Amino acid sequence: MLWQDLEHKRIAIWGTGREGQAVKDAFQKHVPSAEILEITEDNVDNLFKAQVLIKSPGVSLYRPEIIKAKEQEIIVTSGTNLFMANKNPSTKVIAVTGTKGKSTTSSLMAHTLKSYGFQVGLGGNIGVPVIDFVDEPTDYVVAELSSYQCADFVGTPDISILLNLYPEHLQWHGSHEQYYADKKHMWEQGLWQLDNRENEIQIKDGFFYEEEKQLFPISSLNLRGIHNAQNACAVLAVLKHLGLDLSKAEQAFHTFQGLSHRLEIVAEQNGMTFVDDSISTTPETAICAMESFKDRPITLLVGGFDRGQDYIELNRYIKKHGVQAIALPTTGDRIETPHHVQTIKEAVALAKQITSSGGVVLLSPAAPSYNMYKNFEARGDDFKTSI
Repeated sequence: MLWQDLEHKRIAIWGTGREGQAVKDAFQKHVPSAEILEITEDNVDNLFKAQVLIKSPGVSLYRPEIIKAKEQEIIVTSGTNLFMANKNPSTKVIAVTGTKGKSTTSSLMAHTLKSYGFQVGLGGNIGVPVIDFVDEPTDYVVAELSSYQCADFVGTPDISILLNLYPEHLQWHGSHEQYYADKKHMWEQGLWQLDNRENEIQIKDGFFYEEEKQLFPISSLNLRGIHNAQNACAVLAVLKHLGLDLSKAEQAFHTFQGLSHRLEIVAEQNGMTFVDDSISTTPETAICAMESFKDRPITLLVGGFDRGQDYIELNRYIKKHGVQAIALPTTGDRIETPHHVQTIKEAVALAKQITSSGGVVLLSPAAPSYNMYKNFEARGDDFKTSI
């Protein structure tokens, strides 16, 4: 919806967090004539007084109230959709989604494009709502979009990227099938679509390759893990699509600093390396994290909020590679290990006892944090302070 379409309307904004506030600020600037209704869990019924509902990503598209609002012909949209409709026409949008690696890939994308001299905004699920860039004359906005933001996405990204898909967020989407469909909903609207699982930029013999042309070593990328190198291929594919010299990306890859709580080495103590990978909320990402240190003995701190994920392959990997696992509530009950504790502090203390010199103590929980923490950042911070 364009700003002028919202003049003199009653607008409900559901969500009082960062995105909700950003939307409210945008309305005060662009549509001061609108009547704003702020919706919380305590006054949900007030949304039915509105003509337009702008919901934050955390509010499920499949909640009964949202379904009822649509039945009453209340327009339901989002801050992301408002950005897409009202952004500066010269700004190109690169939309990135996938189950894992979105934040790092989006940050690497923005960092690399800046190294080519472009003006770049980075936002979305990564922290800054994209609507904050609605008036900015940037060359590119790299938008990291969660499945929540993809589900009701309306717009045409210049480039849309799908990194990967694993089962996630069952509570919000209702089923794994719906989750996959919601993820692809945004991706399918891109003018140029990249499925990174079918990328012509690939990794071979320790190098990035453009088909048969060797580019530069993956060791140039200042990130651990083959999964990070695979996601970096998406960045290179975008650069190629934009007609840029791929060799110039090597220096940008080298200077890129990884994000907190993502395979972050946080301490070296008594010959042990402590690694915070609290962002890991799936069995697949925990396996990727262990693969990043497969040449060293690993003690894995694993477990969190249970949303019905399959741990068969994770248990198989732990057993096959001789990983010592320390299990935390609640999913830790499904990890095959003699070591079960109740807190991360206890897990770290035990890890110090059972990890041999030269080993890695790896917090990669393979589950969300909500049973014990507000978010994965708080979980990672607790790990750091417990060392």
